[in-house]
Amino acid sequence: MSQNDNLSQKADGKQEENDRQKDLLENSIVETSENAQKAPKEDNIQTGKEDEAVVAGDNKKKEVAEDASTTHEDAIVTEKTNVENAEDSIVDVDDAAEAGLENKELNVVSETSNKKDKEISIPKKDYTKMNPEGLIIELRQMMQEYPINSFRDEAESIKKEFEKQDQAQEKADKVAFDKANPPSDDLLAPEFQYDDKLRKEFNDLHRLYRKQKGEYQREKRKQEEKNLEVKREVIEKMKALIDEEENIGTTFKKFHELQDIWKATGNIPHDAYNITWEDYRLAVQNFYDYIDLSKELRDKDFERNLEFKKKIIARAVELNDEENIHKALRELQELHRMWKEDAGPVARELRDPIWDEFSAATKAIHDRRQAYYEEREKEAEKNQTIKENIVAEIKKITAAGANSHKEWQERLEEINVLKELFQKTGRAPKAVNNEIWEGYRNATRDFNRAKNNFYKEIKKEQQKNLEAKMKLVEIAEEHQDSENFAEGLEIMKRIQAEWKTIGHVPRKDSDKIWKRFKKACNAFFDKKSAQRNKDSKEETANYEAKLKIYDKLKTLIPDGDQDAMKESIENVMEEWNKVGRVPYSKRQIQDKFEKLVKAKFKAAGLSEEDAEMMKYQNKLNRLEDGSERDFKNERFYLKKRREEIKNEMIQLENNLQFINAKDDKNPFLVQQRKNIANLEKELSVIKEKQKQINILERQVNKEDEVSETKESTES
Repeated sequence: MSQNDNLSQKADGKQEENDRQKDLLENSIVETSENAQKAPKEDNIQTGKEDEAVVAGDNKKKEVAEDASTTHEDAIVTEKTNVENAEDSIVDVDDAAEAGLENKELNVVSETSNKKDKEISIPKKDYTKMNPEGLIIELRQMMQEYPINSFRDEAESIKKEFEKQDQAQEKADKVAFDKANPPSDDLLAPEFQYDDKLRKEFNDLHRLYRKQKGEYQREKRKQEEKNLEVKREVIEKMKALIDEEENIGTTFKKFHELQDIWKATGNIPHDAYNITWEDYRLAVQNFYDYIDLSKELRDKDFERNLEFKKKIIARAVELNDEENIHKALRELQELHRMWKEDAGPVARELRDPIWDEFSAATKAIHDRRQAYYEEREKEAEKNQTIKENIVAEIKKITAAGANSHKEWQERLEEINVLKELFQKTGRAPKAVNNEIWEGYRNATRDFNRAKNNFYKEIKKEQQKNLEAKMKLVEIAEEHQDSENFAEGLEIMKRIQAEWKTIGHVPRKDSDKIWKRFKKACNAFFDKKSAQRNKDSKEETANYEAKLKIYDKLKTLIPDGDQDAMKESIENVMEEWNKVGRVPYSKRQIQDKFEKLVKAKFKAAGLSEEDAEMMKYQNKLNRLEDGSERDFKNERFYLKKRREEIKNEMIQLENNLQFINAKDDKNPFLVQQRKNIANLEKELSVIKEKQKQINILERQVNKEDEVSETKESTES
């Protein structure tokens, strides 16, 4: 129903003609009352009893006995009782608020109805086919071309569509950002930020729309206050008509003029509506009680009111086919207001049927509303289950936690999916909606707190790793120019292996310290490689020389003189030791030479132990010219071998306990005892070697002390 007052005007197709007839009837009443002040009137309603007489200049009731069932006073009282006792299924604050109405607008005439304006028709458009720029332009044009209160639904639809497209664009930008910036261990890596100019422009425009709408509401309230004053003044003037002494035609004309003023006056504040309406209805009733209308005029008024109410009922029936239940409820609300305020009483026998017909149309829409809310409640319960499961899943992920950056990124992706699903899921029932939202917010907050605590610990650990690697960098830089390649090589290998065991460092420092460490290591190895290339020719020559010495040793044949044989072997050993280092790939010649030396000493008549010690003398000669590290390595080897021999002897002796010791011919027993004897001999040799190396080390240290003392004295 687009125009409430238009409906009022259409209640009678010949409104102006009826008004003229009404005025003629009123004048007729005045003329009749002047010529026959006490002439009886025919009652056309039910029984034909006499009405009260009307005297010119005095329209007060005369004390005349009448049948209560036939008077217009009873008709008005009955009409008032029916209206008061009628149940208006639309006036429900909570339900109307659910339908999108503001509480303060309930039972209040729409802005356009009382002002007799034409309903503003806004062309329907498909906002889903507009891009964000088009949506902004559309909202701005509406704000410029239409009243600020006339496109609430359109503004809301534009806002929802813009937010939908904006969120989709933000998600697409996030995907592109993640693709361009893959996850890393750097806590200072760039983070995604969505700063869209269109979003800011739309939010500013929508804020302006809300501001203007708020200003409109304030102005509307002011106007409603003024309208309230006008309507209260109308009520007071209606009350005063009873006390005025003038002819009935003039009084009745003033009464209708006041009714027209009442209908033409716009909305009043909601909190004053009910009491003001009751005052107005009581004033009208009192006036009708006081003024005894002629049956003809009254019946004409009943007929006009009946036509008007039938039009209201017809429109209520049409509303049952309205797809938008909220729109149907709002318009039905206005129809109830018109039924109360704009439509007067009808004939007594039609009052209940006409009201029942209107109530039936109202109930049909009310039933649709109930079905709508029941279905929405079921959907809300389903949403409650979904949201509760989402909150439980977030808590489960938080409790499980993660142990690495990669795992936390995977958990974060899972949380983002759950958050998006939660936001897309509709509202839960009112009773639990706030509770579920609070649980969701706490669950996401707990997850973020756990994730942040992990990265705080990672940051501390990375700082420790940085300090550890910086120490290795300093060691590498300290030894990059070392001339002692053997020692330097050992150090470089050690710190490189240690570097690999240290975890990640902050990304901003990672490349910088790695380049320093790599540069120092490369400098050392480049220098070592250069020196090795330089010495390669000399080492090859040494190898050739040692081959000749080796061949020379092979030619030595015992001739019966053991001392001469030992002396010859020792001379060859001395000659061998004078030759420098051989290529690394040829180092096995040293082992072959020592084995040959031992074999020659045995051939010269020395025992196994003596031959071994004579061979070992060759190694001692080399250690004398070696480094302190060489002494440490040899001592470590001897100590380790000594422990191994002891353990083997203990094991063999334990095995003997399980064998019958009286059976000397047992092959296993014989072999075990032989093995123990061999180990005892080797142990004796090891002890002698340890003794000799200790003696040699003391001699070397003493010589070094003497040399240092001499140098300090000379300086």
